[in-house]
Amino acid sequence: MKGNPQSLFRSHKIGIIALLVIFSSMAMARWNQLYFFTPDSARYVMMAKSIANGSGYREIDTPGEPLYAHRPPGMSVLLTPAALIAPYNVLLAKTTVLFAALALITLLYQYVRQLHATETVLANQSSTGLYWPALLITGLFAINPYTLFFSTLVMSEIPFMACSLGIFYLLAIRQDQPGKKDLLLFTSLLIFLPFLRTIGVALVLAIGLWAIVRRKRWPWLTGVACSLLASGIWMYRNSALEKSGYSSIALKEIESQGILGTLIGIFQRCITHFESFCQKLFPDMPGAAPRYSRMILDENHFLPGPVWFYLILGGLVLTLSLYGMIKRRNQGGTAALGYVILSLGMLSLWPWIQQRFTLPLLPIVLAFVPAGWSAFAQHIEISRPQTRKVMITAFSVFLLLFCSKLIQTDYRLVNANLQMVTHPNQFYRDQLPPNQFSNWTTAGEWVKQNTSPDSRLITRRADVATTGQRYQTLDFFETTNAEKLHQKIQDFSANYLVSFDRNTVSAFPWHLLDQDLVYRITPVYDKQGVMILKLEPNRSGTIRHKYWHADDSLAIARDAIERFPHRLSFQVALTQQLFAAGHDAELIEYVESLQQQGIQDVRLTNLLAWSLIKTQRYQKAIREFERAFAMPDQKMLRRDLVQGINLAQKSLEAQYHATDQQQSDSSDNNKDLKRATTYFRLSHIERAEQILVEAIKKGPPYQEGLGKLHTLLAKVYLAENRKADAVQELQSAVKSGNTDAHALLQMLEREEKVENLIKILENKHDDKTRQSMERLLSETVDLAQSYEQNGIPGKALHLMERANTLIPNKPQLLKLLLKYQQFYALIPEAEETLLQLQKLTPHDPDLAKEAQKMKSRKQVPRF
Repeated sequence: MKGNPQSLFRSHKIGIIALLVIFSSMAMARWNQLYFFTPDSARYVMMAKSIANGSGYREIDTPGEPLYAHRPPGMSVLLTPAALIAPYNVLLAKTTVLFAALALITLLYQYVRQLHATETVLANQSSTGLYWPALLITGLFAINPYTLFFSTLVMSEIPFMACSLGIFYLLAIRQDQPGKKDLLLFTSLLIFLPFLRTIGVALVLAIGLWAIVRRKRWPWLTGVACSLLASGIWMYRNSALEKSGYSSIALKEIESQGILGTLIGIFQRCITHFESFCQKLFPDMPGAAPRYSRMILDENHFLPGPVWFYLILGGLVLTLSLYGMIKRRNQGGTAALGYVILSLGMLSLWPWIQQRFTLPLLPIVLAFVPAGWSAFAQHIEISRPQTRKVMITAFSVFLLLFCSKLIQTDYRLVNANLQMVTHPNQFYRDQLPPNQFSNWTTAGEWVKQNTSPDSRLITRRADVATTGQRYQTLDFFETTNAEKLHQKIQDFSANYLVSFDRNTVSAFPWHLLDQDLVYRITPVYDKQGVMILKLEPNRSGTIRHKYWHADDSLAIARDAIERFPHRLSFQVALTQQLFAAGHDAELIEYVESLQQQGIQDVRLTNLLAWSLIKTQRYQKAIREFERAFAMPDQKMLRRDLVQGINLAQKSLEAQYHATDQQQSDSSDNNKDLKRATTYFRLSHIERAEQILVEAIKKGPPYQEGLGKLHTLLAKVYLAENRKADAVQELQSAVKSGNTDAHALLQMLEREEKVENLIKILENKHDDKTRQSMERLLSETVDLAQSYEQNGIPGKALHLMERANTLIPNKPQLLKLLLKYQQFYALIPEAEETLLQLQKLTPHDPDLAKEAQKMKSRKQVPRF
């Protein structure tokens, strides 16, 4: 008789150990050198190194190493031991997360058993042995693809869930009689929780409300008070740094949207978060592509059936869990109930909507499902044994099919990673992997080996700095344009851009590779999904035809979708290229067909709505924009969505109040001129030329408009190095009385004079040398200013370099040369120029400022 309980106890241990071994094997099969989540993952690793160095919570990849405030430091603190052993080793960082995942699985099993043990004690039954619902719940959570996915990322989700579940477990085993050690551990966990994720404040408040209602629970309030105090100090620190925290962003959202708009937003987000939770509960459910689908090579296989079936099923599971929390209110169920409610309430106020936000609720909800079912089963009776058997059989079959589906998805996640790790060259060549597989760490190694230590990068992903160890700043190249990119390059004094490669067709304004008049942007690295672009002055001020053709991106997108039609990344890419090419009818048909298949994505919906506006279907466009507002990741497109709705509403009103008056030719002409001017400003030189040629053929009735068209076309021809055609256009524009054309002609005439003077000096005619030098000095300065005014500073730099060679030691030329060298971050050349100026004009106060700029720019990061 005594051996029987011991055998059961051993089986209890064997079951959970076997589950942990299986999960660890799957997780390690998913290990690689990639971080996957940007910018969070790399930030956590780099700031862990900053903490390990004793520098504090600082951005060591940013000039000046400013104190960091956006994300709380808990995850970086967890990674500090790994940073002390092997800084920037992603596998060691992932080991930390895996240990947290194993602790989470173990705690979930023990917590469900503890809730059951309390019930059996109350019923005077033995609680030893294997409790199958606990193993079942834990097993379902362990094989959930979301659990596997986030357990192999350097992210805070898994540690946060482990910490929160540890707090609930302490409450369950020591609810009314906590010892000093229990209170110390509880307080430590409760203080640390909001520093892992700010939403942890919801659990702190829930426990505070739970503890305050009973005197026996008041000892737990010590931990609550300490946690709130620590969180308050953190918020005060952030406000003192004048950095926006989560609470301030939420308050700004309320101010901008107003009370009514905020309430509508809360309702929409609550629905979205409930759907998101159901997607975590039933991975691969139809309705939206799961986050981990970007790490699967083949199509993501959805569960069968309609979306509403899984929403109803998810609602039933949530109801059972909440009922279990009420029934286990004396074992911390009330605190769990308050945590779920407060979490959803806080998420509904937070303007960002991401699928991962509801994941931390999953283990808490699952833990109370057995308790809820046990309590519910007491209210129902199944009289016939045959009926009971049928129900158990049906549930077993459903569970078996569901588990097999989860395991299949886990296998696809593991298989894709093993292919990348074992045969990387073949993998990137044949599989066209999504850009989540892009190898930024290897690209960083190239940066470290091939660039100077003071080089600066503008990068799409923060991961590159962990191995590249250069100062960097992040930029979403897919949402930028030439003007914004130029400004960011100049503000940061960047030397390189690091982007996804050309297979991610909308990852970068690829036309700038050839058509940028300010910079020569040249690919110097193109491997494993990453492209590094070197920034150099465009000394000719003209375009080239080497790296980009107008139809390249659309052709790449069509080829990718033909090979892998079910990949969301390729579906989005094709839609973006169809929109850019103006194929609106094809885009609308394609996106609507995807919607009929249950594929939803905010990017697809946004582009569909804009295409509907372009085809004058304004009511439907407004409905699509409104749908997009309730989708995950909508915050990144919020400006586009708002602009789209406003434009659709204005256009709709204009239709209702339309008159029979026809637009004049001059109005059409102005539209063409505005469009062409915009395209030229954004370095779409070829598009601007097409519009201008067609507009001039129309023969606008007003000479002033015609002159502007000819002048802009002349600038296009100059950019294309067609000087003779440009002169012809300018002469036509001058006849129309255009003053800008006259100034451009003067610039071209001065350019010829300067070239002649340079030839004279190069031939060294002694009788004309001094006079020519004086004339060249004056003309060169004026010409450089003209170049700069016309948006070709690289040509001004080239002119200053030539002039300084022919007329050395002229402070006026050297100052201009230094200015353009600083503009293009040519630091070694600028240092030489500054030394020359310091010798020639040692008392010039401006040189001290330039020297300070140079010193700041030459700073090297302390990685």
